Amino acid sequence: MINRRGLFVCSCIALITSAFTFVVRGDILQEMGNAFQLSQEQKGGIEGAVFMGMALSMLFGGFICDLLGMKRIMFLAFGSHLIGSVATIFAPHSDFSYQWLFVSSLLMGFGNGFTEVGINPLIATLYPDKKTHYLNMLHAWWPGGLVIGGLSAQFVVRKLVPEGVAGLELWQTSLCLIALPAIAYGVMLIPARFPQTERVESGVSTADMFKECLRPLFLIWGFCMLLTAATELGPQKWQESVMRSTAGVSGTLILVYTSGMMFVLRHFAGPIAHKISPVGMMLGSAVLSGIGLYALSYADSAVTAIGFATIFGLGITFFWPTMLGVTAERFPKGGALALALMGSIGNLSISQVLPQMGHIVDTYAVRYVEETDKEMAPEILKRGGAGAYVGIDPGAVEKLPEDSSGRELAAAAQSQGYRMAFRWVSLLPSLLIVIFTGIILYDRSQGGYKAEILISRDEEDELFAGGVQGAVE
Repeated sequence: MINRRGLFVCSCIALITSAFTFVVRGDILQEMGNAFQLSQEQKGGIEGAVFMGMALSMLFGGFICDLLGMKRIMFLAFGSHLIGSVATIFAPHSDFSYQWLFVSSLLMGFGNGFTEVGINPLIATLYPDKKTHYLNMLHAWWPGGLVIGGLSAQFVVRKLVPEGVAGLELWQTSLCLIALPAIAYGVMLIPARFPQTERVESGVSTADMFKECLRPLFLIWGFCMLLTAATELGPQKWQESVMRSTAGVSGTLILVYTSGMMFVLRHFAGPIAHKISPVGMMLGSAVLSGIGLYALSYADSAVTAIGFATIFGLGITFFWPTMLGVTAERFPKGGALALALMGSIGNLSISQVLPQMGHIVDTYAVRYVEETDKEMAPEILKRGGAGAYVGIDPGAVEKLPEDSSGRELAAAAQSQGYRMAFRWVSLLPSLLIVIFTGIILYDRSQGGYKAEILISRDEEDELFAGGVQGAVE
């Protein structure tokens, strides 16, 4: 017998594990990068590798989910989470450190991606008549995991074992947190029984599944996923570095605060979507996220950081789960593939925006130094292969005296770079506003937002036996 509640809880814990990889890595990003003398762009690159891994595993997993079954996909997630985190912890200090960190981060991303491939169609199958609501409830545990992981990293690891344990540095000790929820959901998977996906149960052919994913509206929705994912998760991943530099507060704690807010609000997604439609929710989210992120780039104190982060948090609350919910409701014949493609598109977007944000940080930091005190540039800037400055050199800055003007200049330059990265990303929601408005107007011309519900072969037989004529959607 299938235990629907047990599968839902297992899915939530798996998503918490994915959230841990996000918030814990974000919390220790600068320390880990400095340990290997990485530039900001390289730091963004290894974090982007996580999302590249998610994109690749979701793309591949979407094609094989129906073949392997959701349970085997979840075991792939468990193995990838564990191996990727251990490989990152024990990355060697060598000429190939960046490549090692990139590959191990890619593996951790595989864990996150296979998790999404398994849990999203599972919840859509278990709750076919309330997909948007239950996918929001499931994905409430993404911010829930951010809260748990962020608090654990800040107040358990940093306060109790600031020097690390068992010969591990602090950043390595923090990464050990990821194994805890991973082992929990791995154990739960062993006895669990999974259903077939909704598409398979309903008898939708593979050809029809592919046709569903080529519909023009699906392609437009996929483009929207590029923008919503970049707007939400790109800035969140950089938040610890940015808020620490610009406002003098812990970006991880700001992330914990906004994540707690998101956790609560996602449980009310169903009633809100029913009142204004899921696309209407997305339009409001785009407006708030753009305003909030732009304002957040000007935060210079704890008060302004929290205030502007509240607006941004309200904006991004429903982005990811509602994008998936609409995919499941409007393109149900696409099944696990449609959901995986949508998630893959989102993660591909994040994998690209993270190093681009790092590049923006480095570019504007260099520009700030050269415009403020060009003579100081050789002392605090790092040169690339072509001889041009590529960003702040953390190793060189570390060697300067504590009261050095060079340190102050480097900090101010870095801060300016972080602010500009947020401002550039804040432009993305402007395009979303135009697209979502167009979809809302189109829906109204067709009688309003409509969700399609697939039924199983047995239910179809019962309907025809009862005298229902015509095609069944």
